[in-house]
Amino acid sequence: MAIKKQEFYEGAALHLLARGGCITSIRYEPPLFVVNNDLLVLLKYSTRGRSPWGFTFMPDEQVLLQTRAAQSKIVIGLICGADGVAAVPYDAYRSVAASRATAVHIACYRDHGKHYEVNGPDGRLEGKVAPSNWQRILQR
Repeated sequence: MAIKKQEFYEGAALHLLARGGCITSIRYEPPLFVVNNDLLVLLKYSTRGRSPWGFTFMPDEQVLLQTRAAQSKIVIGLICGADGVAAVPYDAYRSVAASRATAVHIACYRDHGKHYEVNGPDGRLEGKVAPSNWQRILQR
């Protein structure tokens, strides 16, 4: 069976988590990964080589995130090409992209050596996201 491009990007993001040594279990409940039976992770990827990176959240994904967030902690991993992963907790995502009946587009920007800036239709994420935050999502 051929490996899809999405699987390469998701695998790279999960590999970064695994290298931290804090993963005791992982399973896939499409489209979410359940890490350590506790944390839900939605991975979105952009193949663009450099900033800005764009991500689209379809209406069904928005409903799923909202429903599952009522029961569990969710982190969205925005995989920015080969640059890294911006870790965005669900509440932070909602602050820049409230649920809609249409697709929502999020943009992630990063100047060389700086932190990620995340923008959505409802504004800019307060504060910036350190590239190293992704590897620390299991320590929170």
